[in-house]
Formats: sequence, structure tokens, C-alpha cells
Amino acid sequence: MQRLVEEADYQATAELFGAKTEAKSVDIFIPKSESDFLEYAEMISRKLVPYEKSFHYIGLLKAVMRLSVANMKAADVKDVASSISAIGNEKLKAEKDAAAGKKKSGKKKQLHVDKPDDDLVSGPYGAMDDDDFM
Repeated sequence: MQRLVEEADYQATAELFGAKTEAKSVDIFIPKSESDFLEYAEMISRKLVPYEKSFHYIGLLKAVMRLSVANMKAADVKDVASSISAIGNEKLKAEKDAAAGKKKSGKKKQLHVDKPDDDLVSGPYGAMDDDDFM
């Protein structure tokens, strides 16, 4: 209830001073439905993406995930982990496909069926007989 009162006060103050109230902020947005939660996720993502070039970005994401799933059940955490693993596998496959596309060579290896076996080729002195010794 207090959060709703604070949100209403903020909107009234923003209208009073002429600020745009249409722009949603992560701080005041309260998701209620599934679509609201997806929109909330996009808003959080837009806040984090500018820092993706930072050396500490991966650590940030790990910490956010660890803190976000701290109070969840093990089954729910497994579901989140499998979702992240699936995304990682898709990215890995895309990178492999991109690398394979660059590395194609013009000559393919072929199996030579018509060549005689080297073991059975006789020398200039005729057939290979074990009985001929000198």
C-alpha cells in the first residue's frame, strides 16, 4: 500500500513540474502480469547492457543471478540454469557455424578406389615368391 501511495505521489509531483509521466522507470514500475514482468526484464536489461564492454560485466551478471535466485526453490533454480545453458549452447553453435563458414577449403579429401595396393605390387624381377631366395 505504501508503495502505491509513493507511486501516486511521484506521478502527481511529476505532473506538477511538467515531467513526462509516460516514461517508465525501473524504480517505480511494479509488474503484475506476465507481460509486465517481460517488460520489466527488458527495462533491467537496458540498464545493464551499456556496461557489457566492462571487464567486470560477467561478474556483475553472476552476482545478480546469485542474489536473484537466493530465495528460490532448487527446482526453480535448475529451470533457470537450464534456460541459461540452452542460450549458451545456441551461442556456441552459432559461433561454430560462423567459424566453419570462414574455414571452408576448396579441396576435399577423396577415397581412391582404382589404385592398386602397394603391398601386392611386384618389383622388376617378377612375382614375389617366398621360395626364391637368391
